[in-house]
Amino acid sequence: MELRKYKEKDAKYILSWINNEREFRMWSADRYDKYPITENDINTNYKECSRLGKFLPMTLLDDNNNVIGHLILRNPGDDITVIRLGFIIVDTRIRGKGYGKLLIQTAIEYAKNKLNAKEINLGVFTNNTNAYNCYKSCGFKEIKIEKNSLKFKNENWDCVEMILER
Repeated sequence: MELRKYKEKDAKYILSWINNEREFRMWSADRYDKYPITENDINTNYKECSRLGKFLPMTLLDDNNNVIGHLILRNPGDDITVIRLGFIIVDTRIRGKGYGKLLIQTAIEYAKNKLNAKEINLGVFTNNTNAYNCYKSCGFKEIKIEKNSLKFKNENWDCVEMILER
């Protein structure tokens, strides 16, 4: 397994793992103003975020160099030792087989060893129980719940803020 920097061609894989608007919003929250999006939408967004700095999109490859996962690491504020994980997604064909946990563990190792992270955090919607359980199994703990973090159709989603325990 290898975690490498995102390439524009990776966008097609990410989009193929999103089956509907609900999944899309669980993945991206309100970071895109429309659904569906295109490969160009992802690449344009990532270029803009990368231009501003503190934004590192990454892709997980399996042992055969197949794209199987994706996430971003970013600094949410001025402290460069604080890393936030986001846009976390795994190929739908291999979900439930431990690859999400492997993606998170690999990202944690990268953040600590390459980015000198002292704190790693993330947010997950409370109705995304598979992701929440994955993060807990990787050592993340709840620090707060943001009520009504996202409105999706006629629902209000709460977001759990999590931090990696040392």
